[in-house]
Amino acid sequence: MASVKIWGDAAKSIILTITGGAALATSAMAQQQSAPIVNPRGMLANFDVATIGPVLTELGIVWQQRQTPDGQTYIAANAGGSLSFNLVPTACLGPNNSNCVGVNTLALYSGGRANPQTVSAFSQRYVFISAGILPGNAGTYVSRYDIADYGIPRGNLASSLQSFVFLAERFAEELKTGTVTVSADGYADDFSARALNAKSAEGVGATAQIIQSVPGLHQAKFETTGELAKTLIASEGAAMNKISNVRK
Repeated sequence: MASVKIWGDAAKSIILTITGGAALATSAMAQQQSAPIVNPRGMLANFDVATIGPVLTELGIVWQQRQTPDGQTYIAANAGGSLSFNLVPTACLGPNNSNCVGVNTLALYSGGRANPQTVSAFSQRYVFISAGILPGNAGTYVSRYDIADYGIPRGNLASSLQSFVFLAERFAEELKTGTVTVSADGYADDFSARALNAKSAEGVGATAQIIQSVPGLHQAKFETTGELAKTLIASEGAAMNKISNVRK
C-alpha cells in the first residue's frame, strides 16, 4: 500500500490511498465528501476582487489586490508558499473595471528556456488549462478562463481554483524535466497510458479513496483526454468533422 500526496498546502490535502495500483474513485464517493468552502451553492454575481477574495481566503490562499500600469485591477495570489499566480477580472460591464463576468487565472514562470515540445504537449494533455511560451522564450505560463455571465456557484470557483493550482504545480515539474525531451513523437499515446493503467488496475480489484474527492475526481479525469479522443474517433456514432485540403 502506498500513499501519494497530490495536493499542496494551498488548501486541504487530497490523498490517494492506492492498493495494487492506481484507480479512479466512483461518483458515489464524491457525493459523500464535504465541499472545500462554506455555502458552495451560493451564487457569485461576478469576479470582482471583493467577490472572489473571500473564496481565496477560505481556500487558504494568500492574496493582494494590485493594479497593472494601465490601471487594470487584479489579484496576486500565493498557494502554500510555493505557487504564485494571478487572477485578472475581465469582461467588465460596469464603470472602473467593475461587475466583471470573466476571470483569467495565470501562473507565470521565468528562468531558462522552455522546451516548446514540453509546453505544447502539456497544453494538449490537460484540457482544463492552456499552456504557452512568451515571445522570445522569455517565460512560460498556464492559464484558465472562467465565465460568470449568469453567476457562478462559490463551490464551482473553489473547485476551479483547486484544479488550477494542482495543474500549475505539475507544469512547474514538467518544465524542470522537459529539457531532456528529444522528441514529441507518440506523446498522445503516452498521455493516455496512465489512464489505461488506472483502468486496468481498477478491473483487477484495486481501490482508491480520494479525500476532498470532487476536485480529485476531476484531476483523475485530466489524464483521459487522449484515450477518449482515440475511442471516439474509432466510434461510428461519434460526431466528426471532415477536413478537405484546398490545393491550387
